[in-house]
Parts: sequence; structure tokens; C-alpha cells
Amino acid sequence: MALRSLCRLGFGRGLLPLVFASLQAGALCPAFAGDAPRAEQADFVQQLQSTAPSAPAPRPARAKLVAPGGSAASAPAPAPAPTQVASFEFSDGKSEGTLGTESMRRANRAAAEILRRRMAGERPDDAKLIREAVGADVVVVAGVYDRVQDVLRAVQIKHVVIPAELLEKLNLLSTQTLMINCPGTLSEVATRRVRDFVARGGYLVTTDWALTTVAQAFPGTIAHNGRTTPNDVVSVHVHDGNEPLLRHVKVLRDHPRWWLEGSSFPIRIQDPKSVRVLMSSDEMRRRYGDGAVVVAFSYQQGKVLHMTSHFFLQQSKLVGESEKKAGREFAKSTGMNDQQVEELKRSGVDLDDVKAGEINAAYSMQQVSANLLVEKQAANQELLKKHYRARVLADEVPLASSEAGGSPPQAPRVRKDYRVQVLEKKAGRTRVRDLFGNEGWVPDSALAY
Repeated sequence: MALRSLCRLGFGRGLLPLVFASLQAGALCPAFAGDAPRAEQADFVQQLQSTAPSAPAPRPARAKLVAPGGSAASAPAPAPAPTQVASFEFSDGKSEGTLGTESMRRANRAAAEILRRRMAGERPDDAKLIREAVGADVVVVAGVYDRVQDVLRAVQIKHVVIPAELLEKLNLLSTQTLMINCPGTLSEVATRRVRDFVARGGYLVTTDWALTTVAQAFPGTIAHNGRTTPNDVVSVHVHDGNEPLLRHVKVLRDHPRWWLEGSSFPIRIQDPKSVRVLMSSDEMRRRYGDGAVVVAFSYQQGKVLHMTSHFFLQQSKLVGESEKKAGREFAKSTGMNDQQVEELKRSGVDLDDVKAGEINAAYSMQQVSANLLVEKQAANQELLKKHYRARVLADEVPLASSEAGGSPPQAPRVRKDYRVQVLEKKAGRTRVRDLFGNEGWVPDSALAY
């Protein structure tokens, strides 16, 4: 399984060092307003490099040479060095093929263009938070039946994609958002590490069958109700328009339509005091026993968002008259005018080729995802300000297991400029936790506040 980024990069393995260098350079930019954890972001990229399995060096390619007079000529490229390169690579998210019907692929792209323009015009600060996120801020776990990376790519949100097995050894940052595609099957070790990630501030987003993983990681919150759905599309109700996660989700007079793939898992709410239902469907409740479609709950310093069905909507159903109109009518409902619609057409997005209801279905999912990432970027400011106020002054400071000091060679270490949370102080030493979740004791003199 390849590692992919949404920085709109399409480099092959031979250019992997350049790609990693680009992501590292991106990590030096602010990930959100305030003081980004730049040292930690750079080290996360280093983790990706170190955990990538080896693969044979690429075969010789034919390089293009410029012949006298300016014409291009082909010549054998120099033989590659007999070294191995990491087998993870970055791509634009297209290499896995297409999902859904042609009309819904057009609808997903149209929805993304409308969303980006609307946020830039009406929510410029939120759009800036998303735009300034670095590639390491959003980590996507590859799946079989869903591809949130396609949605993120359409909305131009940078991210990296990893195979599920990498979660067993990859140290995630508390400032990151982890998005798990369906089926979301994780090992016991990975599930425990995901729970710990959320506990210290991370955001987790899952779909459909990954409900089982959420139930295992956070018992007593939500669970599969034991039934499955056929291939269906249901009307959904947005519960609270003032909820930040639901801002701008409802556009048309008709309720958004939600696609339920065959064998989707209905959500059973086990803790109604802690779990908030953001979107629900009366049709789904009547047919399949439970009506929650999108739910969220907090867990210690982090948050979990789960939704029935998939990020990338592959089908829709048009019922209301407003849904059957041309897509330009949906665009106008968001505030776009005819001139802007024509600008979209010139850029390759013809809103007359897709129905308003199809865009409405795709738009609701994309807007929820964008709102969540905006919330996380803003929450990171508070997380660092409130919990991770101390900085490490020296490089490679070992985290001792007790206040007495002393640590084995394999003990985790914190680097210069790491942000740490102070947990306890005793006799000139401080117990800290870094953004990767490592804990231990360091001398008071190693920290600045």
C-alpha cells in the first residue's frame, strides 16, 4: 500500500527524497495561527521515512535530452545507484481508480469547487486555517470501500495516506486528525494506540464498518446495532444549524440525501449524555432500527466523529423538485451568481451537467469534513496554549522513568523546541508528556516557559 499526499504531488519513487524534503519544508510553515509544533512535524515526516519498507531501486528510465537546435532527443539515463529507496510514494489520490457513478464523480467535484469558493468568500479565516495546514496535519488510513483522500483532494486539503498496519508503530501527534476509511479494521495494538491518540488531543474520523473499531476503542459510547442496510438513499435531518460542525451543511430547501451502501452499519447510541447526534434520518430509523447518521463525542482531550456510509458519496436519489434542477441552482443557493457559475464552467466544471440534489448530497459530506478540520486547527491553538506551554531547551533529552533520573539507552528522547505538557514537579525535576505521547522526567533546567 502506498503512502499518498494531497499536496497535488505526483512524484514516483525515484523522487521520494525530494517529496519528503517538500513536506519537511511545508512543516516549517504555520499549521495554524499561533506557534505550530514545527520540530514535531518534521520528526513525524522522519518517522514516515524510517518506517517505509525497502524496495528495489527503480529501473533505468529514458531521459529527455535537448538536441542542438532545441529539439528533444531520447537517450538512456544513467544507471541508478545500487541502493534501495522507500516503497512509500506520494500521489494525487487517483491511482486507485474511480468510485461511484460518473454523475456522482462530477457532483463531488462540483461540490468541492462551490465549497472552496463559498468558504473563501464567507469564511476567509476558516479557509485560511485549512489552506495553511501542512501535509502532516491530516493522516488518512487507506481502506477498500471508501476514499476520503478523494474528498480531501477535491477540497484541496493536504494530507498523507498510510496503510492500517502502520498505526501499530507510527507515533501520531496530538495536533493531528486521523481519518480512517471503511472497513477500518485495526489490530488490538493499533486500536489501543488510536484511543491513546484521542485521549491526548487527537481527532478521529471514521465511517461505516469502522464503527466496530470505534466501539472497541471507546466502549459504551456507540456500537453497531446488529443490522445492515441494503443499497439505499435516505433523507437526513441537520439537527442544529448553529453547531460549528454543521455550518453551511444545509443549502437547499429539501433535506440532504445520504447514501447507504449495501451492508452499511446503523449506529446504536449507548451513551446519549456524551454522544451528540449531528445528523439523523427518520427513514433510516424506521427501516433499520436506528436513525443516527453523523455522531460526535469527546474523549478526554480529543474528539471522535463517526458517520454511517462513506466520505465519498457514490450514489444519490432525487426526490424533491429543487433536487431535480440543474446544479447551477444549488450554486446560486450558496450565494454564487451567473458570472461565477460561468467561471466554473470555463475551468471545466459545468454545473448544468449535474443535478442540484447530487451536488447537495456530496456537498453536505464535504462541508462536515471541512468544518471538522477547521475546528481541529482552531482547537490546536488552545491545546498548545493550555496544555503544552513548556519548550525543551536542549537536544536529545532522555525521558527518565522516575524522578531519580537515569534512563536506558532505548528511552524516548525529546528534542530542542519540542512542546511538552507539564504533569508533575519534584525536587528539581519535571515529568512531561510530548505531543507524540511520550512521558518521562527531565531536569527543570531543560525547560523554558
